[in-house]
Amino acid sequence: MPMLVWIAAAMLASSLPMAWWAVSADRQLTRRVSRNLADYQPTMREAVLERSATERFVLPLMRSVGQRLMRFTPIGWIDSKATTLAKAGWTGRISPEQLLGAKLILPLVVGSVLALRLIDNLTIGSLLTTMACMLAAFLIPDLLVQTKADRRAEEITILLPDVLDQITISVEAGLGFEAAIDRLVASEKHALAVEFGRMIQDIRMGTSRANAMERMADRSQVEDLRSVMLNLRQAEMLGVPLARSLRAVSADMREKRRFRAEERANRLPIKMMFPLGLCILPTLFIAILGPAVISLIEIFG
Repeated sequence: MPMLVWIAAAMLASSLPMAWWAVSADRQLTRRVSRNLADYQPTMREAVLERSATERFVLPLMRSVGQRLMRFTPIGWIDSKATTLAKAGWTGRISPEQLLGAKLILPLVVGSVLALRLIDNLTIGSLLTTMACMLAAFLIPDLLVQTKADRRAEEITILLPDVLDQITISVEAGLGFEAAIDRLVASEKHALAVEFGRMIQDIRMGTSRANAMERMADRSQVEDLRSVMLNLRQAEMLGVPLARSLRAVSADMREKRRFRAEERANRLPIKMMFPLGLCILPTLFIAILGPAVISLIEIFG
C-alpha cells in the first residue's frame, strides 16, 4: 500500500510541471498569434486603402445593380457578353453583371447631370439632346468592349505567324511544346502570349492539351488561331512530329497574312475615292478655275 501511494505521488508530482508547461505554451502561442494579427491588420487595411475607388466602390456597385437586372435580360445575353469580354481579354476584370450595371448607371448619371440644366431652360431641343446623351451612355459600354475585342483579335491575327515561328524554333532546338510556350510567355507580353500563358495554366491544372487548346480558341474567337489549334490537335492524334506540323502551320499563316495585306492594299483605291472626290478635287477646281471665273466675271460684268 505505501508503495502505491509513493507511485501515485510521483506521478502527480511529474504531471504538475507538464500541465504548467502545456498551459504556458498555449498562452505563449495565443500571445504570438495575437501579436501577428495585430501586426497584420494594419497591413490589410493599407492594402484595401491602396485600391482605387473604382475597385472599392464603382465595380461592386455595378455588380450589385447588374445582378438585380439579370432577370430582365434576354436569354443568352449574359453568355454572349461573357464571350465578348473573353475575346477582349477582360475575363476576371469585368463581369457581364458589371457591364449590365454600367449600362444602367451611366445613363442615369448622365441624365441627372443634364437634368440640372433643364430646370432653368426646358425646351424640346434640350430634352432631345438629353435623351440622345442618355442613349449614347447606354450604348458606350457595349461599344468599348466590342472595340477592344476587335482590336485584340486583329492583334492576335497579326502576331500569330511570328509567334508560331518562335515556338517552332524552340521545339526544333529540343524544347517540349509546353517549355517552348513557357519561354514565349516569359519573353513576350502581348495578347497572344497571354492567351498561351492561360493555356499552359489550364494544362498544369490537369486539363488535357486538346481541351486547353479548344478553350483558348473559344476565348480568342480568332479563326486563324482556331485553325492552328485544330491542326495541332490533329497532328497530335495522328502522331505527326510537332515541329513539322508547326512549321507547316506557320508557313500557312504567313501566306494568309500576305494575302490579307494584298487585299487591304487593293481596297485602298476604292477608299481613296471618297476623300479625293469630296475634299481634294473641289479644292483643286477652286484653285485652278477660280481666277478664270473671276476674270470672266470682270470681263462680262
